[in-house]
Amino acid sequence: MFTMHVGLIAPCMAQTNEIATNEPLKSLLNVSCPNLKGIVDNYQKKFVTKMNNWSSTHLSPAKYQTVFYPFSGPDIVTAMSLFPKANYYVLVADQIPEYALIDTPETLDNTSQAFECQMLINFSRRGYYLTNDLIGKNGPKPRFINLLIYNLAFAKVRVNEVKILSINSEGLILPIKSGQDPHGVRFLGETNDGRSVVIDYISANLSDSGLYKNPNFIKAFERKSSQAVFIKSASHLLQNNYFSIMKNILIEFPQWLTQDETGLDIVPLSENYQLQIFGRFITPNNLWAKSKSAQRLATYYQEHPSSQELPFLLGYEKVGGSMLMIGQRK
Repeated sequence: MFTMHVGLIAPCMAQTNEIATNEPLKSLLNVSCPNLKGIVDNYQKKFVTKMNNWSSTHLSPAKYQTVFYPFSGPDIVTAMSLFPKANYYVLVADQIPEYALIDTPETLDNTSQAFECQMLINFSRRGYYLTNDLIGKNGPKPRFINLLIYNLAFAKVRVNEVKILSINSEGLILPIKSGQDPHGVRFLGETNDGRSVVIDYISANLSDSGLYKNPNFIKAFERKSSQAVFIKSASHLLQNNYFSIMKNILIEFPQWLTQDETGLDIVPLSENYQLQIFGRFITPNNLWAKSKSAQRLATYYQEHPSSQELPFLLGYEKVGGSMLMIGQRK
């Protein structure tokens, strides 16, 4: 299995529980790991500070209030670290949160709790979760709603309220009404510096077949992608023909698009965006070594070598290095 990186900014749940006022929410947000504050502080020092400093220099010209993050998994913290000016984050991936636990949380057994706490310790040291941990191959499978809450903890977001969401026929993301299907979850909270933020996680199949079945999702993603977009660890899916709808959205709508090598193919990316390249890219992760798109990017990098440092690790582990490209619409 490949290693999936998840990423970086962060709340201690003790802080979160001071804000939460109802018992189910307090129970849902509780992360009862020994020395959680120390774990979060270690992660902040090793990853978040570096990402914040890099962003303040290189992403400061970008104008945005909303950040759209497709193929995100539970990775709230990286988006908040790189785009700290936003007040609204929209994450999209195909994992389904356990909606029933929002109103009726269940206490983890000791084995599951210990495993998830060890996951947090490892995350604070490496900056990513192991895929085998996430899918339950190395131990008890973690609940996805828990993973979102852990990322909120590492992003130091104090959560006031959690709502279940649905996307209507006009593409509006709204709290669910009776009889509607759930499409995601919303966290309303406050950052460590006192700003109000909204974080939406939308569960969606982003392939063409998935979006054809849900045209309301297409409308929502077109609207939410119009400012800043972030793509990381996207498994090179956008470089396949069967992700053409999402690819076209990302080519047409964003004013700013920041991605690693796993996002849009370098040809449409460079045609539509003025690019800055940071870090190093020689070869992709071994799983995509034969990818023609990855080979095109390696050639592009040879012709446009970066002299700009990327001072933090990001994306899938590979001997070819880590890179980010910042694109401003031409």
